[in-house]
Amino acid sequence: MSQSSYTETVAKLFSYGDCNEMDLNDWPDYRAELGLTVTDVPELIRMATDLDLWKEKGIALWAPVHAWRSLGQLHAVEAIEPLMQLFEDRDNEWSMEELPTVYGLIGPQAISGLSAYLSNAGNETWSRVTAADSLEKIATTHPEHREACIASITEVLSQFLENEDLLNGLLICNLMDLKAMEAVPLIEQAFMAEMVDEMITGTWAAVQVELGLKNKEDFTPEELRHNERFDMQEIKTLLEILERQSSKPLGFGGAIKPKSKKGKAKKKK
Repeated sequence: MSQSSYTETVAKLFSYGDCNEMDLNDWPDYRAELGLTVTDVPELIRMATDLDLWKEKGIALWAPVHAWRSLGQLHAVEAIEPLMQLFEDRDNEWSMEELPTVYGLIGPQAISGLSAYLSNAGNETWSRVTAADSLEKIATTHPEHREACIASITEVLSQFLENEDLLNGLLICNLMDLKAMEAVPLIEQAFMAEMVDEMITGTWAAVQVELGLKNKEDFTPEELRHNERFDMQEIKTLLEILERQSSKPLGFGGAIKPKSKKGKAKKKK
């Protein structure tokens, strides 16, 4: 869609800059710098969800990223549902990295929609993971709603026998990052059923150590053989290596990827 179809204020995002050359852990204040207000929300949603903009030349292709960041800063509840369609854009690693932060900024009003998306087994696994990461971010930025976010994640984990091992592992990582001790019995059940990808979480023994339930000395080296969890960047790197060896795309083949961001949208070790 033509850049001229946007108002002058919103159109400034087409020339705002290359996100890879900015501090990815400290977003600009788009509201203050450009004068964006709630009246700009509809156009920002249109910009953020226009996948054709990623085909633009030069810095104009970064407009969707600036748009969804702006929507977060404007606490735009109107963007909750539209932005979820970006979960399914498997070629764009930026959405997986940044949308959880956007939803954290939008706040607890996004919990219901994200929970519904996460619980829908018809959605692709990595799309559901982004929804779970978004709930985790809301829980950390709005701790008064932590229990609701944890409940949504544990509800899906309770279906561990029907879930992929990968999904179970990543949901457990969310719960571990949130120190959700109330979920420990359920986590143990998933491990005992051998329905957890231990390359993601580490072994059940390692999980107990990380949560402070046991000490390393309580286990043998074999029991702790995967005693460090993979973070999200390591998972993506592994998938990219596998993709280069396969004719099938594994979901992280986009040409435009965020540069390494210390501590940003990663699973903590």
